Amino acid sequence: MGIFKKRIREAYDTPSAVLQITSPWTPQDSLQSFTADALKGVLGDGVNQQLTREIALRIPGVKRAHGIVCTQLAGIPFFQMDGDARDEGQPKWLTTSASGVSPYHRTYGAASDWFFYGWACFGFTARPADDPEADCLHIPMGLWWMDNNGDVHCDSDLVDDAYKTYLVAVQLGYGENGLLVDGKDTLNQARKIEEAYLNRLDNPIPLTVLRIKDDLYFSYSKAQRATIRDEWNEGRRKNSTGLLPKDAMDVDLPGANVATDLYETGRNAVRLDIANHASLPASLLEGVRQGGSGGGTEMRYQGKGENGAERSELWDYGPAKRMLLAFEARMSLDDVVPSGKSIRGDLSNMFATPDPTTTPTSED
Repeated sequence: MGIFKKRIREAYDTPSAVLQITSPWTPQDSLQSFTADALKGVLGDGVNQQLTREIALRIPGVKRAHGIVCTQLAGIPFFQMDGDARDEGQPKWLTTSASGVSPYHRTYGAASDWFFYGWACFGFTARPADDPEADCLHIPMGLWWMDNNGDVHCDSDLVDDAYKTYLVAVQLGYGENGLLVDGKDTLNQARKIEEAYLNRLDNPIPLTVLRIKDDLYFSYSKAQRATIRDEWNEGRRKNSTGLLPKDAMDVDLPGANVATDLYETGRNAVRLDIANHASLPASLLEGVRQGGSGGGTEMRYQGKGENGAERSELWDYGPAKRMLLAFEARMSLDDVVPSGKSIRGDLSNMFATPDPTTTPTSED
């Protein structure tokens, strides 16, 4: 099977598997996402909760990183090359699709799968090296599977049977398991910090201690004392004024003069961790300190202006380039293109100076 858990056959005469779908990505099950939140505290803490793509995208840093990476890759047009020159005859699947899913959205869906899972799968209507008219569709993660021999299969009725004829699964790279696996601890940490943050916003008043005279305190049952506490909490949520019996109860507010802790440090640290997992500049995810004043260094994304190198850093060290290289490498094998040919992305618009006023032609 090899280190990539995918055996590339010496001969490509037998289709490796079958796949199908009419959407560039799999819709998330809303009930599944709801259940993960609703059962919090019942099934265990956040570390043991199931993470899905939809839940991860509710984390601001993940949402921004995902959009940047997927858009950057999906905007690149691909062409068949003969050596260093563009081949005169181009495979039809590179620039159009009879599925109704454009090459842009096909690549966007694959990039999303690579981002979260480290794998992406493409279904062809025929062995592409033999049929230049073969069509291609991205098969979303969850609709295909791989057996112990490294062969890809698709049993889902959501994918049209025609696109199950020849399946090609592409791994991002050894050790790249996707954000839902490699970044699981960081994502769970982000959700816990966000939950604490929201709780602090709902309860911004400092800790309150109700002091009841000893004789009254011990004359009350545990349930009666809990009722007094709950009544105070309910009144505090509704009003800013408390009502107490004179000489029977006092209120102590420890930390009343301390600024409300909104977990700025923890939230900024999570953004930095997400940026590292996504291989993006932290400043691009707005990984700056949340506080509006005081000490500390604030990072800023300068884009193409004074710090134009950010644009090059985003591409050179970012995940979109890794996805591009993985796609080019697999699609250049002899089962997808004729021997001696290769698939390459056109990056001319990305680094053109001055910036082009239009995007490169991709779909026809």
